[in-house]
Amino acid sequence: MFVARFRTIDVSHELRFAAWHEMTSKALISTAVTSDSVDDFAATVSVLDLGAVQISTVAYPPLRATRTARLIRGSDPDLYYVTMPLRGKLGVSHADREADVDSGHFVVIDTSRPGVVANREPVEHLIVQVPRSELPKSRALSAVVARPLPVDKGMGSLMVNVARQLMRSADEYRPADGKRLTSVVIDLVAFTLAGHLDENGAARDAGQRLLKPRILDFIEKRLSDPALSPSAVAAAHNISVRYLHLLFRDQGLTVAGWIRERRLDRCRRDLRDAELSGRPVHAIGAHWGFPDATAFSRAFKQAFGIPPGDYRRQHVES
Repeated sequence: MFVARFRTIDVSHELRFAAWHEMTSKALISTAVTSDSVDDFAATVSVLDLGAVQISTVAYPPLRATRTARLIRGSDPDLYYVTMPLRGKLGVSHADREADVDSGHFVVIDTSRPGVVANREPVEHLIVQVPRSELPKSRALSAVVARPLPVDKGMGSLMVNVARQLMRSADEYRPADGKRLTSVVIDLVAFTLAGHLDENGAARDAGQRLLKPRILDFIEKRLSDPALSPSAVAAAHNISVRYLHLLFRDQGLTVAGWIRERRLDRCRRDLRDAELSGRPVHAIGAHWGFPDATAFSRAFKQAFGIPPGDYRRQHVES
């Protein structure tokens, strides 16, 4: 895989600051930047694009980068930045919080909210960009934004080590590995943040054990809802679609496949019901989420080996 690199030393002296600002605005996020080192701006940027996730290392002299509401309106990638100083210290003013973040900590920045990141000395930091949609949709997540969180142990240490290793050994991976590596990074970020959201591990584990039954019950009660989908199920339970699919690994079906199977079972039940014998076959299919009669007949036959009309004639109780 390819790591894109940019060094201001490769640009004409008078263009270095402007070139760096333009490059980082495109590769990272748009900010308004000021610096006392414009006349001698020595900076580097390295970017590893895995697809949904991007990992970067950035080094630069003292500056102040401001993410304004106007810039957000113009460009909001809807990301969380997990930022870890490797050298130096970052001052963060964000989400009504003030924080100093050193090399023993990381900080989460919400690109959809205004803020300022500044440094009084040269700094180098690692950035992991993760789409908001890939993390649990929980209000509690705002509790970790702009708070220094330790990276010297546990999941935080593992997250940083994996991100740094990916940057160092990117050329050992193929482009096809990007999707798998993205999953690894997202899971590490999600698990690391979860550890800081709830210190009561037993309560969290119990909640996770109860989540699957709640989801199955939710699906069962809404099978007739045409809007029922994996994304709707995930949103209703404040989890990402990715995590929802992980929960369903032991079902032997995807989430969409489970919904489809349960809907077909409901259709089969109704087709056996003598009280519903006057309802057209296609209407039963439409009621349970199969608006296209031909597609319903094909799906039913594939599942049960017989078209729905024939099934009714064989099984309805007179």
